[in-house]
Amino acid sequence: MHDKDKIIIMSKMAVYDKRDFRRDSQANHYFRHDYIYKRNMQMRFFVGIGCLILLLLYVLYLFAVENTDIFTVNYQNEAFRMLSFVLVVMFGYSFIGTIVYTREFLVAQKRVSKYFALMEQLDDRNEARDKQTAVKRANEANYKYGSNDDESFEKFEPYRPGGSVGPEYRYRSSDDPEFWAEDDFKPPYTR
Repeated sequence: MHDKDKIIIMSKMAVYDKRDFRRDSQANHYFRHDYIYKRNMQMRFFVGIGCLILLLLYVLYLFAVENTDIFTVNYQNEAFRMLSFVLVVMFGYSFIGTIVYTREFLVAQKRVSKYFALMEQLDDRNEARDKQTAVKRANEANYKYGSNDDESFEKFEPYRPGGSVGPEYRYRSSDDPEFWAEDDFKPPYTR
């Protein structure tokens, strides 16, 4: 049962990595205002290019289809119309882009927070499993070697680099600082 839950969590994390990780990581590198500003500037650039193409097509329409004379065109009125068209389009797209990119940023933040919550669940499960494994190993070691109940000492042979390995005695509570200070022996490596 424990492994089944772990597999479910890892599967959810893998699906997120495959589907949304790249897009969300791009959004997660910025503050909200900076992300929206950056995306709006990109959008404005491409909308500006599209407006220029439309304006060029409009000018070609005026001269080619309607056969308007170059000298009879009121350039001031046409420039004002074109500029007002570009400004209205840019303002509209900026407003819509701000709404869309704000929502996109918030959704990305929510997905990233869910991903980190899954990571925490996985870590908690691993810690719980490690604790259970440590207890199980300690119980097996006491069963295998027998428990030595006389005055709560147990016999073990630690590994000392460059030294001889001999029988040593240690207090079962390795938190006792007096014992470690007396013996000049460091406690075994623990996690």
